[in-house]
Amino acid sequence: MKNSIIYLFSLLGITIFAAACSSDFKVGADYKDYTVVFGLLSRNDTAHYMKITKGFYDEKNSNLLIAQNVDSLYFNNIEVTMYKSTGLNVVDSIKLQKVDLNLEGYAKDSGIFVNTPNYAYKFKELLDPSKKYKLVVKNLNTGKIVFGETDVLDNSKIVFTRPIAGGTPLNFAQVGVSFTNFTWNTPANVSIFDLYLRFSYEEKNTAFTPVKITSVVKLIPLARSVPNDNSPMNISVSAEDFYRALQGEIAPAGNTITRFLDTPDVVVAAAGQDLKTYIDVTSSQGGITYDQIKPFYTNMKGENVLGLFSSRASANANQIQFSKATRDSILFGSYTRTLKFVGNSSK
Repeated sequence: MKNSIIYLFSLLGITIFAAACSSDFKVGADYKDYTVVFGLLSRNDTAHYMKITKGFYDEKNSNLLIAQNVDSLYFNNIEVTMYKSTGLNVVDSIKLQKVDLNLEGYAKDSGIFVNTPNYAYKFKELLDPSKKYKLVVKNLNTGKIVFGETDVLDNSKIVFTRPIAGGTPLNFAQVGVSFTNFTWNTPANVSIFDLYLRFSYEEKNTAFTPVKITSVVKLIPLARSVPNDNSPMNISVSAEDFYRALQGEIAPAGNTITRFLDTPDVVVAAAGQDLKTYIDVTSSQGGITYDQIKPFYTNMKGENVLGLFSSRASANANQIQFSKATRDSILFGSYTRTLKFVGNSSK
């Protein structure tokens, strides 16, 4: 399965993933009365998951114990439907399937909240950016209905013009001197962007016999939450910003480890207006890929509902070479010496 935001989300990345965001709420009311919804649609994804849980806060009983009760987190009888519309006309409806995200490949981390099962609601289709999508959740026991609407960002309109494969290499050779420009065209309904370098390398560890060789991919943030100032977008990234980001994402290597550079990809992640507003209001430090809902903003409608239903997108410029001087700087420069890059990958 292809899932773009896993960067983002590991784009608007997030992992990204909605599976981790369930119930970080104190709503001061009986937990059965509150519906918590989280869903981000992306044309980069082949499957779409809506996380729907209960919000709760009990003043008499231990909320830590309640959080370990499956019935406290999940509704046992809801109907989840996605409607597609053009203007005021509904053109299609899809009943979402209840699934366990642990079985879908998105295991939930252990913690305060019960991590198994890890329910969400799924549908599969290529999203149509010319349509509006409406998520409707109906509680079949009470008749309560909550809903949210969003446009879909068209990732096909996010097109890099610089850098491109075979074009000018990425130049981060000299701190204080070198920089690289990133330019791309974008759809009008994007509000903010994150820019990443998908930095790939091989890691060899001689502590193992035979030598353990691991392929590693890190998303190196080059710019976050950049407002859309109309197409084309242009961002300049300095060598110092690049090396500081590299230091922040890759741990120093131990005595038994050496690393070998591969060719990177450039990734841009885009968010719609509602996701931008959520990030602004909650002062998220994770950029577009941040995926934990906080109770300060919601675009869901209905009685006692919290959460976010919005859209994101991503696009790549693949196999963008570093300049030779930049490779040498990564291998021998003072910023990255402790990372122990010693040569090029065998790939």
